[in-house]
Amino acid sequence: MRPTLLLCGLLLGSAARAGEPSPPPVMPTEVAEPALPPEFLDQALKVDVDNRITRGRAQAPLTHRELFQKLGRADLLAKSDGMLTRRRWLIVGAVGLSTAAIVAGSILIATAPNLATPACENSVQVYNEICVPRANQHNISGTAIIVGGVVGALLMAGFAYGSDPAVLTRDETVSLVGTYNSQLARQLRRPPAGLRLLPMVTPDGASLTASLRF
Repeated sequence: MRPTLLLCGLLLGSAARAGEPSPPPVMPTEVAEPALPPEFLDQALKVDVDNRITRGRAQAPLTHRELFQKLGRADLLAKSDGMLTRRRWLIVGAVGLSTAAIVAGSILIATAPNLATPACENSVQVYNEICVPRANQHNISGTAIIVGGVVGALLMAGFAYGSDPAVLTRDETVSLVGTYNSQLARQLRRPPAGLRLLPMVTPDGASLTASLRF
């Protein structure tokens, strides 16, 4: 009697399991993010304490303008070009102002009356009232023009130095370089285009799924 009951129980259990919904297929676990390829170390950028950018293990110098081009930042490119143009004009102006001031001042000093000439030495009154005041006027005016021109040129050179085509501070450059390196890492990790087969395990067996990347 017991074997008969046991057999009936097994049959009823099998029938009950047959009526139950089958569990969902077991999908393959996601593949861990691949490590960075060696090319990343040759193309990644870094910034030093002086806000200078270098590329790769060779530490090839890279200008901020080239970085803006790589990231497609037209706004920063336009600002950098404006600063570069301003710097050039300020440098040209500083050189022109200093040159003109030195030439004009030197001419004034050179054309001052010569106190040792007979026209000045023959008369004490002419010497004291005409020659000396004119000589002093020429010398003072010439010196003032030279000093004023040099000071103005130095101020323009300072403004030129402040018109940095780099545009960004070091912290801003570090942030932008980090964005570039992140994009570079994603690009280098991206698998090549094509058909990819993925295994999938189900309660009824195993199968393959196709994934097309382009």
